This record gives sequence, C-alpha cells and structure tokens, in this order.
Amino acid sequence: MNYYIGDLHFGCTNKYENRTLETDKLIIENWNKIVHQNDDVWLIGDIGRFGGSKDNEYLCQCLSVLKGRKHWILGNHDLTKDARINQLFVEICDYKEITDNYNGLNHKLVLNHCPIFTWNGAYKGTIHLYAHVHNNTDGLLYQESLQKLRELCREENIKGFQIKNPPYSYNVGAMLDYMDYAPRTLKEILEKNKEETAIKQSLAT
Repeated sequence: MNYYIGDLHFGCTNKYENRTLETDKLIIENWNKIVHQNDDVWLIGDIGRFGGSKDNEYLCQCLSVLKGRKHWILGNHDLTKDARINQLFVEICDYKEITDNYNGLNHKLVLNHCPIFTWNGAYKGTIHLYAHVHNNTDGLLYQESLQKLRELCREENIKGFQIKNPPYSYNVGAMLDYMDYAPRTLKEILEKNKEETAIKQSLAT
C-alpha cells in the first residue's frame, strides 16, 4: 500500500497552526496505527527542523519509529548532510513520478514539494501531489488557477476540442483538515477532496 503526506515539520513549533511538540507525538501515533512495515510512505518535503546536533538527533528519533518504507521527496527546508537521517529512507530525491492504483485503475502521479502549475502529463490524467503551502493564501490561489484551467478545458471541449483529462492537483500537507496529521492513501486523498469540493459548492448555492 502507498501512503502520502507532506510538511511533517518534526521539531517545529508555531502559533498560527497551534503547532507544538505534542503534534509530533500525534503524527507518530496516527502513522503507526495506519501504516504497516511493508507499506510505502512518500514524504513530500519538509520532514522536520534541521540545525545543530540536538535538532537532528530529535528528528532522527521521530523518523526512526515510523513504520513502513519511507521515501523522501526533498522540501525547501530539508537538508541531506546527516547520514543518520538519510539511512532511514529507501530513497531521497527532488522529484518523483510513480504509479498507484485506485478503483482498479493505475494512476500516474507527480510528487513534488512545491505545487507545479503545469506538470508532466497534467492533461493526460497524471495527478500532482504537493505540500509546502500549508493553508496559506498562495495555496488557495494556486487551486483557483487550476479550477480556471479546468473551466477552459470544458469550454474547449464544447468547441469541438478533446481535452479528456483536465489538470488535478492535491495538497497533502499534514496540517490540512482531511489529512489530520496522518498519511493517506490515494483513494482517501481523491475521495476526501471530492467531498470537500461538494460541501463548498453546496454552501455557495
């Protein structure tokens, strides 16, 4: 089974998200309730606070107790200078393209820490998973832009063009309501986002 999550930020605290070190314990607890040792978990950037020896040691302690095979897509705050941390991962890369299954169909995925406006296969059904933007305004503007692109695709189809797969991209930041500080499967990501979209549309009418 494949799972996805970004912006773990182990060792980080902040006021605007009420982030404390207790959040780290919550992530570890939620993770190990869901993930099994033979599962693959894709960490899409910003895994934690890097700094001095104590920071890195704490981060290493958090990561080492997480179940599953861990794949690290590097984020803007990530460093790869500590071998103790690096050895906890199956692979470390800046960007990754993989295939996952949902509803009996294989889906191509592009994994990148920062959201990409147009990605490889964006109009061929490839789904983009990202993190980085938390619940910030730039993340909302990004999704609004993609929605406009999808509307343009529908308009082009009415004119006779055939754009069968408009672009879809999803934020898998740990702090989002639907993620709830736990890794999620592709099925959960797609279905929870559909539910949220439906709720927003009903509230708008």
